[in-house]
Amino acid sequence: MPDDSWEPTGKKGMLISSGQGHKFLRCTFKKPTKCKWCKGFIWGLGKQGLRCAECSCTIHKKCEIQVFTSSDDSRKRCSKAGVKRDRATFSFKVKTKFHDALLEVDPSSAPPCVSIYVNTKSKQQFPCSSMRLEKPPNSMRSLEIRGAGDDLRNFLFASRREREQFTACVRYLSQGGVAKPVSSTPLKVFMGTWNMGDAAPPDSLEAFIDPLENYDLVCVCVQEAEYKPRNGAQSCEEDWFRCVERCLGPKYVRVAGYSLWSIRVIVLVRKDHRDTVGNIKFTREATGIAGVAGNKGGVAIAFQIRETKLCFVGCHLAAHQDKVAQRNSDFFEIIEGCTGLGWKDFWITNEFHHIFWSGDLNYRIAYDRAQVVQMSMAGPTGWNGLYPYDQLQDQLGKENVFIEFNESQPLFQPTYRYARGQNIYPDDAKQRIPSWCDRVLWKSLSEEHIVQETYTSCQSVLTSDHRPVLSVFEIRVRNQYYPPSVLNPITSPSVGGLNDIWDSEPRSYFMIRNLAGHDLDSKDHNGKSDPYVTFVSPCLQDTYKTSVKYNTLNPSWEGGEKHIPFLYLTFDEPEYLESEYIFFSVYDYDRTSPDDPLGQAHLSLKGLSDGKPHNFCVRLLGAGAVSGILTGTIQFIAGGKKLLFFFFFIFSFLAFRGVLFFFFFSPSFSFLSLLSPHSFPL
Repeated sequence: MPDDSWEPTGKKGMLISSGQGHKFLRCTFKKPTKCKWCKGFIWGLGKQGLRCAECSCTIHKKCEIQVFTSSDDSRKRCSKAGVKRDRATFSFKVKTKFHDALLEVDPSSAPPCVSIYVNTKSKQQFPCSSMRLEKPPNSMRSLEIRGAGDDLRNFLFASRREREQFTACVRYLSQGGVAKPVSSTPLKVFMGTWNMGDAAPPDSLEAFIDPLENYDLVCVCVQEAEYKPRNGAQSCEEDWFRCVERCLGPKYVRVAGYSLWSIRVIVLVRKDHRDTVGNIKFTREATGIAGVAGNKGGVAIAFQIRETKLCFVGCHLAAHQDKVAQRNSDFFEIIEGCTGLGWKDFWITNEFHHIFWSGDLNYRIAYDRAQVVQMSMAGPTGWNGLYPYDQLQDQLGKENVFIEFNESQPLFQPTYRYARGQNIYPDDAKQRIPSWCDRVLWKSLSEEHIVQETYTSCQSVLTSDHRPVLSVFEIRVRNQYYPPSVLNPITSPSVGGLNDIWDSEPRSYFMIRNLAGHDLDSKDHNGKSDPYVTFVSPCLQDTYKTSVKYNTLNPSWEGGEKHIPFLYLTFDEPEYLESEYIFFSVYDYDRTSPDDPLGQAHLSLKGLSDGKPHNFCVRLLGAGAVSGILTGTIQFIAGGKKLLFFFFFIFSFLAFRGVLFFFFFSPSFSFLSLLSPHSFPL
């Protein structure tokens, strides 16, 4: 019996080869038929699609781009129909700088690979394991892809969600299909600082940086590192960086090295972590003579390892016993000047999961010199007695500097000022008071795991009048999140392709109400500001902002999406949200110039996805100093706007039925009364 449910269309029913022995006809369907790709029915007369000449399977026209990846009509290849496959093939429409492109991930190939079609004419194919993906911090939809040839391409996706799905898919396949928890990888971080006193280092640094400890990350900051280069090096910087690399050996590779005059910072990572490091940025800020000389200042190196953002700062602050205020000012100036490492307008102390700050901070012990020398040589009991007189701990307690930073009490001998080559404090003409000038501090986001395992000095390196200080931390870096919309089609043989979970955008969101600012900084000439708040997070689909409140330091925002937008989520699974944060950035609106940032804060989403309203109060920090407080209520709403529209429709329908019932069935109402002239008295 002939099949009359379809008829050929196009160029006389042209056959399209699948490349796998299957032929497809362009056709018009006369009856409802089921699409083998999306499992949905094609309804209505005259709907177009494809029909396999051999197995008679049918394909929606809208599914054709997912079924075929084409260079031209005569060379289309079959991805699904008529061919038994145990995994899905994922396609993403993207844009490059000049062309449209298509990225196709094929999990069933051996090995799994990504095909890149630019302008439907050229094709490049890379194994997933050879691809390095970097997410630019200031673009929510772009992705930089490095393939086997280390060629860099920047692709713009339709949404952040699609970018995250593609990234998760490639990374999942590149590691053999093993999904790791969101936060699961422990790393050991070494942070060292040393004022070298412009003297060449010893031949071996193993007493300072022990290569047998197998650190995952190593950062070394030195000050006054200016000496005659050795071993054929062209500069002191080159000599010192080689010295550190030689100490650690070939199992480490350099992430970055940067200098400001004689302040030098180098970061290295173990080779097995090399491919997980990206978005490497570095900058510097001079705070020396006239605010421009580089004998004092700071160097910052930032990067991302897996999904965790780290920043390392090395600095040299103002010297001398009475320069406490100048040292504090140098700290704030370094924060103000070290920009461009992450999100736009964010200060380095407000954005990173972990920031490590070390250097010759030059804070002294404010006590009698003779007593300090005696207590310094007396061991731990004497050191404990000196700590209350330490200028840094005093300033930390008063929140005059390093606000929200942490430091353990130094349980080691004061590291300055020694006689070179000896472990004694000289009784010379300068009469410097022994002090803990060399310090290591850190700051982490509120729910990040960090443990300081070691904080000590190295008394056996004698070439300088300072002793090196080192600290070792254990942190946990978050891995790529693998949403069900990626895992289910890949791991489930029953899922034929891009299912409904993949295609649908999650409309869950966070709703913020009763948002208010308190005691914000003034930026306008009249002593007021025109504040508004932006909301930034990797878990949000976009950057959202409130309306502007004019001429106030204590703004409040009414309810309603017009004033405080709903914060729509990229993924809404609770296990994902538990480890995420929402960052607030308060700006002062300017009509004729770029808006000035007032301060930033973060809010952990841990425990906030239960659907209940939660009050919050966060402190804003602007360039390292307190700049106000932000309060409000946040609530997770599952389902989003579609759910609201559904309830609105039901409510409207019921209300309309009630009106009709009143008009037609109310005994006290008659349509004829509307026709009476007495119904409308003048």
